[in-house]
Parts: sequence; structure tokens; C-alpha cells
Amino acid sequence: MKFWELQHPDYESDYQLEYINGSLEHPFSLPGVKCSVCGETWGGSRILPYECPPEMRNHKHLRSAWAIPLEQHKALQKDVLVKLKEQGASVCELFPGDSFQPCYLDVPSKPRADFLWACLGSLVVSERIKNLLLEHCGNDIACCEVVLRRIGKLEASLPAPIPSTGEPEDMVEEVPLTSDRKDVGRYFEICILKESDWPPGGAPERICTGCGRPEVNTYKREIRMTAGMWRGEQMFLLATTLYVIVTDDLKRILESARPTNVVFSKIWQDEGISV
Repeated sequence: MKFWELQHPDYESDYQLEYINGSLEHPFSLPGVKCSVCGETWGGSRILPYECPPEMRNHKHLRSAWAIPLEQHKALQKDVLVKLKEQGASVCELFPGDSFQPCYLDVPSKPRADFLWACLGSLVVSERIKNLLLEHCGNDIACCEVVLRRIGKLEASLPAPIPSTGEPEDMVEEVPLTSDRKDVGRYFEICILKESDWPPGGAPERICTGCGRPEVNTYKREIRMTAGMWRGEQMFLLATTLYVIVTDDLKRILESARPTNVVFSKIWQDEGISV
């Protein structure tokens, strides 16, 4: 069994990366936490496929990433969890930094690719790739339609412009935007629900009893995939990372569809290969 990491192709510049892929925003998220037990201030990067409860979308702590004290965070988690379950969500536990739906896509060009590398920890894909993934690894993922917010008027095949600030992320502020979305296809965020077992040396040395933060020794951890880490899923995250991994079987299925704007990087073979 071989495993592959899904990656974006090499681009000529960061401007081209931003011009083709844009960025995905999740405006509603749990804030970070200042933990009184372990003393750490932190927030994770998990993206949930559940809508933020409408009645809580104006809550100041769901619209700001600034960390709040543990006791306050626990109370907020409880309130959000109750509302999520009322909506039918199957989530049992929340963590600092968890992001909710909906999500909003800004792309400086007109998106055409099957994969858009607009967010870490999830995938943004075209409708045909979403359907393919649901057919072949539907138990491993959840799909949420992306809201197209600011979309450029020009084709992504054109040279990427350089914004006046010099910062790639400011590009969408200066390019001409389109108001006609008829020829822009639907896009979906793929939330990966499963992950591998711990990588070599990556099992937590302890987990905080207050905030639930796992303490991983990053000097001992090896960022690689081994056969023993596989839990049987076709698509999953490499534990302790945001790397999206697929099996050899799913790679062949995806390749048969000739997807655009994606490459497959081998992450494991018999002797183990470091990323």
C-alpha cells in the first residue's frame, strides 16, 4: 500500500498561487484559550462541517480569534454545543479554534480549476470532484458548498498582477471583480473527518485536563506515514499535521478524472519516506 499527499503544483510566484486559488474565510470560529491548568495560550485549526447557529453569529467571541480564559471558553463551548445539537449536528466535543460553516471564497481571477488551494486543513473542489469523492470515500469526508464572495473578472491563465502593496493577499482588493457568476461553477469545501494514527514519536506525552491540548514533542516526531498508522480510510489527515493523504486506490480514481491544479506526492513506501 502506498499513500500520497495532495498538493498544489509549483507556481512561478506567490502572486500566481494567490491569483489562481484565492482564499477561503470561515468568519465564525471558537476563539483561542488561555488555559489556567497547563498555562498555554492556543487554538487549533479544525474545520467543522456544521453551520454556526444563526442566533450566535453576532457573539463577539465567535467573530474574534483572541484567546479567552478557560472557564469562559468552557461556558461558550457548552452554549454552542447545545445549539449545534438542536440543529442535528453529531459533534460531541468542541475545541479552541474550531471553525464553522458557512465559508466564503475570494479569488482574484475567475476560478476554473478542479482544486483550489485556498485553505489549510480542508480542500476546495469543483462539483465533479466533490461527487467523485462522495462516491468513493463518502464516509471519510463531509461536503459544504462554498459561498462565492469576491470573484475576479479575468481568466486565471493570464499573468498574475502585482498589487500596489506588494502583498499577494491584497490582490483581490485591486483586480476587477465580476458580478456575473453564470459561467462560474459551484465549489465545495471538503472537510476531512478522519486522521491517521500517531506518526513515529508523535504520540502526545500528556493531554491537558483543562483545555484538552495534546503536548507533542516536535523534536521526536517524524512527519511520515507508515503502514501501521493506517486506519482503513481512503482520505484522511496525517495526524498532528494538516497534510491531506489519500490511498493508492483513491489516487488512481482521481487521476482517471484528470483533475486540474493538483499533484500527488508520495509520502510512504515499504521503507518509509519522510515528507
